[in-house]
Amino acid sequence: MTCKTTSRGPSARNQRQRPQRHVLAAACYLALIATAQVHAQEAQAADEAVAQTAQADATVETVKVTGIRSAIISAVETKAESTSIVEAISAEDLGKLPDISIADSISRLPGLTMQRKEGRGEVIHIRGMSEQFAGTLLNGREQASTGDSRGVEFDQYPAELINGVTVYKTPDASLIGQGLSGTVNMQTVRPLDFGEQRIVISGQGEYNSLGELTDGGNDKGYRVSASYVDQFANDTFGLAIGVARLNSPFQEKHYKSWWWANTSLWGAPQGAKPDDAIALQGAEGWVKSRDTTRDGVMAVLEFKPNDTWHSVLDLYHSKFDQEEWMRGAMWTNDPWWNGGQVTYTQANTTLHGGVPVVTSGTLSGIEPVIRNDNNLREDKLSAFGWNNQFKWDVYTLTADAAYSRAEREQSTLETYAGMLGGLDVDFTVPLTAGYASYGLPDLSDPNAVYLRDPQGWGHDGRMEDSQQEDVLKSFRLDLNRVVESSDFLRSYDVGFNYTKRTKDKSAQVYFADLPGRVPTLVDPSLLQAPTSLGFAGMGDVLTYDPRALLSRYYDVYLSESNDDLQKDQAIEEEIRTFYAKANLDIDVSDSVRLRGNVGVQYIHTDQRSDGVAITGAGPAAVRGVGASYGDILPSLNLVAEFGDGWNVRFGAAKELMRPRINEMGAYANVWVNVVDGSGEWAGSGGNPKLEPFRANAVDLSVEKYFGDASYVALAAFYKGLESYVYTQTIPWNFAGYEFETTAPPASDWGTFSAPANGGGGYMRGVEFSLALEGSLFHEVLDGFGTQLNASYTESSIDPDGPGGSSTDTFPGLSKIVANATVYYEKNGFSARLSQRFRDPYRGEYSYIFGQRSYRYTLNERTIDLQLGYDFPETSSLSGLSVLFQVNNLNNEPFRTEVSDSNGLGLFFPEEYTEYGRQYMLGFRYSL
Repeated sequence: MTCKTTSRGPSARNQRQRPQRHVLAAACYLALIATAQVHAQEAQAADEAVAQTAQADATVETVKVTGIRSAIISAVETKAESTSIVEAISAEDLGKLPDISIADSISRLPGLTMQRKEGRGEVIHIRGMSEQFAGTLLNGREQASTGDSRGVEFDQYPAELINGVTVYKTPDASLIGQGLSGTVNMQTVRPLDFGEQRIVISGQGEYNSLGELTDGGNDKGYRVSASYVDQFANDTFGLAIGVARLNSPFQEKHYKSWWWANTSLWGAPQGAKPDDAIALQGAEGWVKSRDTTRDGVMAVLEFKPNDTWHSVLDLYHSKFDQEEWMRGAMWTNDPWWNGGQVTYTQANTTLHGGVPVVTSGTLSGIEPVIRNDNNLREDKLSAFGWNNQFKWDVYTLTADAAYSRAEREQSTLETYAGMLGGLDVDFTVPLTAGYASYGLPDLSDPNAVYLRDPQGWGHDGRMEDSQQEDVLKSFRLDLNRVVESSDFLRSYDVGFNYTKRTKDKSAQVYFADLPGRVPTLVDPSLLQAPTSLGFAGMGDVLTYDPRALLSRYYDVYLSESNDDLQKDQAIEEEIRTFYAKANLDIDVSDSVRLRGNVGVQYIHTDQRSDGVAITGAGPAAVRGVGASYGDILPSLNLVAEFGDGWNVRFGAAKELMRPRINEMGAYANVWVNVVDGSGEWAGSGGNPKLEPFRANAVDLSVEKYFGDASYVALAAFYKGLESYVYTQTIPWNFAGYEFETTAPPASDWGTFSAPANGGGGYMRGVEFSLALEGSLFHEVLDGFGTQLNASYTESSIDPDGPGGSSTDTFPGLSKIVANATVYYEKNGFSARLSQRFRDPYRGEYSYIFGQRSYRYTLNERTIDLQLGYDFPETSSLSGLSVLFQVNNLNNEPFRTEVSDSNGLGLFFPEEYTEYGRQYMLGFRYSL
């Protein structure tokens, strides 16, 4: 007879009240054997001998939980054991996170979602706030960013090299680098904790359903990875090494309406357009094909020669290369372009919100520009950390040194072509999200399409090369003391952390002109297969490699506007954090246990910025402008355990998030007001004196755990933001600025329009999460399970400040976010179907020439599928798993909308982009 148990108990949270489950199983097993022997033997001596032999030979059968269910068990245990309110994902084994990317996995957690950029999950929004409000750590250390601010781009971190992720929704005093919305901590494997040698290799082939949309792009790719974990010298030395390569195609079919207005109200009628009708004033359609290659490597060296010293060295590096081809057509048809030559010769209208809108007809006189662009990007991300723990008696001293560096080099090249003269085009445009249709002539005719500047932009091509470097250096000391004599204080921590961050950005802008700016036909030998824009009713467009034509046809010269010069800036921050924390554990009664922590941080910040100011005397360098300030941040986390799996959590804290780095630059446009006669200084630009977002937060969560992989939780949170950053007109000292004027200002003080700290408001919401195993209901459902979560979030904050637009919402805020996953796992077979939903939100995106813009993004509902099979241990293929995945199974488009320009409060479709489905078929082999 055999007593069975799982390899992991439901939780360690009740270990003080009962022994481990596997110990009980072993005792049960031995007791049964001993009882049988007593009945079989007559003599006491023989009875004892047989019992001893049985005990020596007995083995306890262990049912090893693997796969999806194992990852859920580990994540649920992390959630239950934490003193903070957290969400977690865990890999059942190396390279087995349950999604294609880290961003996909994190975005399925309660209260979290992701924003798709260029068809892939790149950044995470927590509790209705954009990525700029979240802290991101790797093994507990703050990470540099390849983006233009602080938000980390998660596609830089291969899922194959990450072993788990914990998202802290409430802070504690020892958490460094925390965010206002939450803190994401990615973890790599610890080889000594792993406890066994493991070698894993995996490979996947990838295909994009849109196919090869344009010459130079691919629709097929691959992913390969390998990892090795081992322990040596009697488990005192551990080593983990992992490498991963991704070669992934991304495809894009894109259509965008530029802007909608009734220009007749501004004294600019448009031919046959009715004077009371709104009309579209420009449009674009293109395809993009991106080839992305990412190489990542991770290494962990762990040394623990005794119970006194424990040392861990972490190394991580990734290199991300992307080449993008864009081919398309675009035009403006507003009545002010080209002397009003574009007009409607026929216009049919449809009522939209009670207002007539032109939805079909004929446009006459448009001159579409054919774009052939090539964009190159190279990112490098490195992170190193060395952690040493020294234990003696009741003390533990931890010293941690870390270095994180992110570099980006980018080159964007655009070239223009078009026919000579205006075109008459029949069109149909939708008033709901979707593609339009335009009866354009053949824009791929090599005898009719010239290299030229059809839209009058003043140049025949433009290239921008930019560089960015973000470096974080930190050192931390922490002392923990165990308190053995107290009934409530288990230990306390005191510590100090020093971080220095520098972020440097620069850009060079070049124009490309044809000699004499004379329209030129392209040599047919340099042309590629035409690119089809048939999905948007635009036909084919002329296609070529713009970099191959650059030296042959164009004169290229540096031409930087004032805006371009102001992209050069440097920001430096020095942050000193002092903290103290008491760790509590109290038996309130026989059935109630209270644990948690109370603590405080003091953070002192020194920040400085360099930039370029544009004055009447020309460009001038501005150096060393900044600010110094301090913050006291108390925090409290309590967990009341009532037994039978019931937990109630409470958190309260003062939180901060440092301001956006790209708004802290010392760039400025400066002038003296002579028009209004005041003769005072005035200006606009960045604000190197900008202080953080600050908030008071309260969290409450009620949780019920039942079974190893099942729980239900209901949480509520409230964040009262004391300050929010929005553009204001503030007093400013202009000492040191030069301006050519006959009457210099009498005072150095004037007014400056810049991002500044202002009044705040609230963010509040509720979150529901549920994980259930089918076997809880009936044995027929054994192997089935589900995970569900939903959140509702709202805010009173107007990001434009008092009196701002009533339609603008907090960046990243979707009122409703929901995720649903159903899975089956049994006898080696596994299947998982997941759907992610988010309400409309105000997304933050890169705009033309690298500027940032906010756009109204419509709701998204994406579905992912995963099927797999693990060969059993009895098979000759033991250790081999095969996996089939489909990302974006429903080919969910990306959609935005835009309000009319007449202030009527009407919304019209703006962007409609499809990215296709990603199919992946592969294997994983573990030794």
